[in-house]
Amino acid sequence: MSKKESTLYYFYSIGCAFCNKVEPIVDKLNSQGYDIQKIDISDGQNKLFKHEVEDKHNLRCGTPLLIDSDTGNSICGWRGEETIKKWADGEKIPEPPKPKGKAPNLPKDFLDESQVKEFTKKYNKWVKQNSHLHGLQTSEQIIDKFKKAQIQREKQKESLDGRLKTIEQNLQKLMNHLGVK
Repeated sequence: MSKKESTLYYFYSIGCAFCNKVEPIVDKLNSQGYDIQKIDISDGQNKLFKHEVEDKHNLRCGTPLLIDSDTGNSICGWRGEETIKKWADGEKIPEPPKPKGKAPNLPKDFLDESQVKEFTKKYNKWVKQNSHLHGLQTSEQIIDKFKKAQIQREKQKESLDGRLKTIEQNLQKLMNHLGVK
């Protein structure tokens, strides 16, 4: 009696950060007796195969993609080890919650209080509409992080501007000394 070929596939791509997190989990499950086929989509034939499987189940996903090609049960993107094991055991994995609408654009200038106030108002409204999403940062956390980064960039610019001005002055002195006009 021949062994049935596995229908569990893990599609990945080189350079995919989330694939780097999924790969050790798939390896661990395979070492425990699971048979999850690892397929690198950088190979053209593998990419075509991935599209065939997606078309069969009316699905579109980048990488990583874990899918049972018989049932269409899939995980698109990064999920933890416990969820991936449940998938490999045949448990239906629900899609993660999706945001309602696009988050508001960040202020162009985090030191401009009117831009920050407008962003905060829009972001807090968006957060209320998306209370089903977990782990959202507060507007204060976002503003603080980007404000610090903006201040750091401005300090670096001031430092560079000062150094450039000193270089220009020294160059002018040297040219005057040498009699260059």
